[in-house]
Amino acid sequence: MRFLRDRDLVVEARLALKMAVGGTIAWWLAVELGARRPIFAALVPLVAVTGDPFAAVSVSLSRIVGVFAGVAIGIAFVHLPLALTLRVALVLLVGTFGSIVLKVGDRPNLEVPIAGLFLIGFASAQISQVGIQRIWETAIGAVVAIVISSLLWPPDPVRKLDRDLDRLRRELVDDLAAIADDLATGSGRTTARLDDVRAHSLDAVRDVFELDAARRTLRWSPLRRRDAPTVDDLAARISLAARVYRHARSIARDVADAPVRDERLATATRDLADATDRALVAEDPARPLARAGALLDATFGGDASIVAAQLRQLQTDLSGYRSRHVET
Repeated sequence: MRFLRDRDLVVEARLALKMAVGGTIAWWLAVELGARRPIFAALVPLVAVTGDPFAAVSVSLSRIVGVFAGVAIGIAFVHLPLALTLRVALVLLVGTFGSIVLKVGDRPNLEVPIAGLFLIGFASAQISQVGIQRIWETAIGAVVAIVISSLLWPPDPVRKLDRDLDRLRRELVDDLAAIADDLATGSGRTTARLDDVRAHSLDAVRDVFELDAARRTLRWSPLRRRDAPTVDDLAARISLAARVYRHARSIARDVADAPVRDERLATATRDLADATDRALVAEDPARPLARAGALLDATFGGDASIVAAQLRQLQTDLSGYRSRHVET
């Protein structure tokens, strides 16, 4: 169930529909313009339309270029008077080298050898007409892919940021609850999940880095431009979550390094977790912040004073966020 919970099945279903609709429309247009079996017109939307929520247009231009490159390679070898198997081998060799040059992120652009292979496989007897037809039908597929991705369920950064924030909130509350339990009972849960806390903290930093891309998406998408205030609000809360995780990571490390048992610190940690939870769902965290502040005003000795100092810093950060962003 967690595997399904972490996936946005609605977005994935929309992506499948966009690919199918784009491929169908491209095929139909190419047929109407005189193409026979316009496989490349339908292929481009299938490989180029992406589900990237932070793309100005959710189309991989690298993959479109890869299809064009593969078509060009196929055209070059389809005219050679060689055995079919040898032509296939040459297309795959050149295409795979081309896929490395035209990488998509960190991965080879496999559209290059695939497109070249398709061209060889679907070449008709009228070899002189293969090249120009495959080029213009590929162009039709590229245009359709861009139009479909722009107008049919365009990239939605708000949905992605909202899911990121919900994930951060759940992880933060769970991690702070584990720290509080350790402070109250000496359970050792903090030590056991220290690596998870570090990983969650790094995830929060990555989420912050995505915020500029989300704002860029709005500037280039007329259908999403009205979401700018919502993105700004979500960005403020995601940034808060990342700061809270910085504190949580330090607190977890201190609790793991020094066996501290103090019910006052445990209660203050629970109150700060409550305050964090409220702030991240746009509620006023004033009451749990006040309770935590009253507990942390006490004097602590030894290793407990180190943990108390970290908790006070977290309380100060949450109070500062409240004064700037929460209406009272």
